[in-house]
Amino acid sequence: MGCIREIKKVNVLLVSTMILAAFTPIVMAATTDDLIITFNPDGDIDIDVNISDYDFGSVQANEWSNTTGGTFTLYNNGTVAMDTRIKTNATTDETDMSLNATGVAPGQDEYAIKIQGLDATGYLETSYNLYFDTSLLPADSKTFDVCLLIGTNLSANHSQQTTTISFEGSQS
Repeated sequence: MGCIREIKKVNVLLVSTMILAAFTPIVMAATTDDLIITFNPDGDIDIDVNISDYDFGSVQANEWSNTTGGTFTLYNNGTVAMDTRIKTNATTDETDMSLNATGVAPGQDEYAIKIQGLDATGYLETSYNLYFDTSLLPADSKTFDVCLLIGTNLSANHSQQTTTISFEGSQS
């Protein structure tokens, strides 16, 4: 009979433990949760260059022809600070002359264009490589000049030549 009492005590203890465990919260491993937010960035780049064309007139070979005194103005009409890169054509529109991007001793039927007055002075290339100006604030502007050098000689008496200088603004 003593053994049955002990078994009953153990059974009561086990049943009590099971009931207690059923009502006690179980601690598990940590869990995670997410918060998703959505937003629309509000800022734009709006680059403008004034004056939009310029005629150097008659240009002598192997002599720099320069605008002076900040002939052109670069404007940031956007809402964020802007960095500016500049490039030009590989040839004139008439294809009679080719760009010498190094600016060092342009050869026959070559020309070089240099920008002065912005953060960096440099020769124009055919792709947007160099930042000529950085961190131009919204509603701000800077003046600059364009310098042109024709090579040491020409293969012919070419007609008037035209090339396009392009500006790219990106957020600083």
